[in-house]
Amino acid sequence: MDTTNSLFMVGLIIILGLLAQYNFKKTKIPDALILITTGAILSYFGLTKSIDTASPELTFLITFSLIFVVFYGAIPIKLRAILSTMNYAFISSVLNFIAITVTIGIISHYLLGFTWIIALSLGALFCVLDGSIINSILETIKLHPKAEAEIQTESAIIDILVIVGVLSIINFSAMTMTEITQSLTSYIFLSLGIGLVSAMLWAFVLKHMGHYSSAPIATMGLLVTLYAFAEYVMANGVITIFFFSIMLGNVAIWSKLLYKEQKESVGLLELETKHFFKDISFLIRTFLFVYLGILVDFSQWIYLIYGLVFFFIAYLARSSVRRYIKSEEFNKKEVYMLDAMCAKGLTPTVMVTVIGANIAFAEIANVVMFTNIVVGGIFSSILITSVLIMLIDRNMFTSVNEIITGAIEKYKKRQTTKQPVQNDTILQ
Repeated sequence: MDTTNSLFMVGLIIILGLLAQYNFKKTKIPDALILITTGAILSYFGLTKSIDTASPELTFLITFSLIFVVFYGAIPIKLRAILSTMNYAFISSVLNFIAITVTIGIISHYLLGFTWIIALSLGALFCVLDGSIINSILETIKLHPKAEAEIQTESAIIDILVIVGVLSIINFSAMTMTEITQSLTSYIFLSLGIGLVSAMLWAFVLKHMGHYSSAPIATMGLLVTLYAFAEYVMANGVITIFFFSIMLGNVAIWSKLLYKEQKESVGLLELETKHFFKDISFLIRTFLFVYLGILVDFSQWIYLIYGLVFFFIAYLARSSVRRYIKSEEFNKKEVYMLDAMCAKGLTPTVMVTVIGANIAFAEIANVVMFTNIVVGGIFSSILITSVLIMLIDRNMFTSVNEIITGAIEKYKKRQTTKQPVQNDTILQ
């Protein structure tokens, strides 16, 4: 594809992204589904053959995109909301991560022949709750503020667990448990320290340059530099950006302790600047979802079905955990809504590339197998989440786990009522 045609395609994708976003507000059909489908169609008709999905340049662009997706997703998270829901969100996130990773890891290892490294990495990717999709859904429904905070906190924690978990599986697979524990501890705390200190220093800078039009661009430059520095000192760039963003997003709380004259709004957090980063995030998100569709190989369509099956397993596992770990403050409808919000998205898209760059895919019998499973899981999760939310909002559905549990209880009751009748017949 020559330069002119490529530019034409890019322009059409941006326009399509805007139309898909507008359509979502009107019909509640997620724009991600339209964008992924578009990428798949382009791939099917051979319009993306010139794209080398394993090229260093593409890996660079995806990493660059991830930085801003994480930043924009973490900025709205409020510390007060996190602390008020931490007990439920943290426990359920950890249990979900363990249950889903282990279950899908075991199944994919024995059923598909993946090595344990690949199998557990695949399982971890099915734990993700996509923050951008969840935030889009929250704009269309009414939930208790604490319910919104809980699902946002769970999404953020799961993202960290998945990123750290997958990178740990890849990088620490040859280490002993003691070495892994020590490495992870320094890995996480180093990222936390860099992120928090950088946010404090940058808030001080913004205090003096906040009204300059270059403040958002300077922040973009800082994010990229911060990511690279964190990776250079053997920390994690994504986790560093995440903590930096949360700290900066809550500047109104902690800045009063440091700067008596600090206003509630710092340059970065002003409305116009928020719109700037929202537009940047829109562009990145649009192209990432189209790229995800491009990865689909229809000649191996059966593995898209495996993705659907693995998603359903992950959904049931999470629903089972939430059945026992839930806040009593929410009504049943809100509990069902939180249960249904299980869409995967950008993190698995990026991590597929990361896994490919760090592990020799010769370990997998077919690289397309792994990719199609992930794409199938993401697409089906977004589609099913959208349908479930719509049905629950109209009081036409509860949750799959509750339906299954109810059916089992009814079956047990029938068996217990039949038993005395059978005994009486034998006695006669």
